[in-house]
Amino acid sequence: MPIEILLPTERTLGGATRAVVEQLLGPGFVNIDAPEESSFEVELTNVDMKEWGELVPDDISPAELSDKIKADKEILRVRVPLRLGHFLLFPGFVVLCRPDDYDEFMADPRARQIIGRESLELAHAFGAEELVVAGDAATDFLGTDATDWKSLKEVLEEEHIGHQLVQIPK
Repeated sequence: MPIEILLPTERTLGGATRAVVEQLLGPGFVNIDAPEESSFEVELTNVDMKEWGELVPDDISPAELSDKIKADKEILRVRVPLRLGHFLLFPGFVVLCRPDDYDEFMADPRARQIIGRESLELAHAFGAEELVVAGDAATDFLGTDATDWKSLKEVLEEEHIGHQLVQIPK
């Protein structure tokens, strides 16, 4: 079961997408590897589960993509690829998805350090005071059972989804 690092954001879906894409195209994250190609396809999904891609920056700039997402109120998820894994962005949530196994992560101190560095960097980039590291079932609840940070934490407990709540030092 892959790892998901979830955190809340006050930014709009378009704003969060722009922040992630600009970071990946610009200076990059220190601990999170950008896609291998200089341009990459950002996948959008609407409420009807229709998916389509936008090639950034070749066909659309991060600012134009952000404006497009803000104008289309039916977009409910954005997927941004990484060298390993991807970002999933939902209204109110930023999720870093890693292919590593959650159970192995829990047992391996080195893996916890790597995921911890990525988590802290992401939390600081979005100003989050806490985050959740969970198995991949956590995003299944976003937008349905969990529409805000409080309800996400509640549903993870109710559904007995393996996770760790991490408070971010200021």
